[in-house]
Amino acid sequence: MKVSGSTFMLIKGGSMPKSKNLHMAGKEENGIMPALVNALKNNLGHALEEIEVKDVRIGLAYTGVLLSENYGAVASTPLYEFSSCSALGFAGSLKGKTADKLLELAMSENPLEAAVGVASANALSHMLSDLKPENFPVSDIDILDLIKPEDRVAMVGYFGPLIPKILKISDKLTVLEKREIEAPKTRTLDSENAREILPESDVIILSASTLANRTFDELLSFRGSAREVVLLGPSAPLYPAPFFNRGITAVMGTRITNPLLMLTVVSEAGGTKKLHKCCGEKVAFRRKE
Repeated sequence: MKVSGSTFMLIKGGSMPKSKNLHMAGKEENGIMPALVNALKNNLGHALEEIEVKDVRIGLAYTGVLLSENYGAVASTPLYEFSSCSALGFAGSLKGKTADKLLELAMSENPLEAAVGVASANALSHMLSDLKPENFPVSDIDILDLIKPEDRVAMVGYFGPLIPKILKISDKLTVLEKREIEAPKTRTLDSENAREILPESDVIILSASTLANRTFDELLSFRGSAREVVLLGPSAPLYPAPFFNRGITAVMGTRITNPLLMLTVVSEAGGTKKLHKCCGEKVAFRRKE
């Protein structure tokens, strides 16, 4: 993926006006998304005003964003957060905006708007990692490498293919999920039980969909003395520092390698398996001890 010379110069020399930095610094303590937005703004500076939004797709499983220079990313579409009409009032006006406008949506109280913002933050993270690869050292670690036989494992969000693999290592797995899931071999509870389950867990696996549905910060506050807290899924922005600063020990997401095909997959209600098969690759970051 290339990055234009003009964008590169803007990023290297650009800096946020002090008033904006102070504004965001005041919000940072409120949660992970303001912290992530602030970090991206500090790194990308005025280049955000030069990066154009080429396309936005909101599918049944994922929301996809394509930026200029062919950078794309996804975030989980939070359909279960809506009890009424989930239409966006500004539909039809996103394409052609600049990246700074969509990035701000990551802090929206509207989960669907937040999904667009998280996907934008993810795409910008891809761009930044290409510009400054030395700041984004990837790891070859797998989620299963972090689990020991004696561990009590809590999974927030249902990762079906992962469950039997975890059970081969530890039989003390609890899945917390809002939806009704039929998993007879797994202890499955409503996500409202997180306050009781997470503090007693050794390993916590947080679905990155918790970013768009605005539950990440509360769930993280229940982590207790967990040895490992992993942010997992294609929605995870590949900018680990803000997450590491808040106690996450590993970020495991997806880099989109074919953004145009990603848009088609998203539009046709493709899920995680399809993304990885057709247009994405898994990427992991591990916090240094």
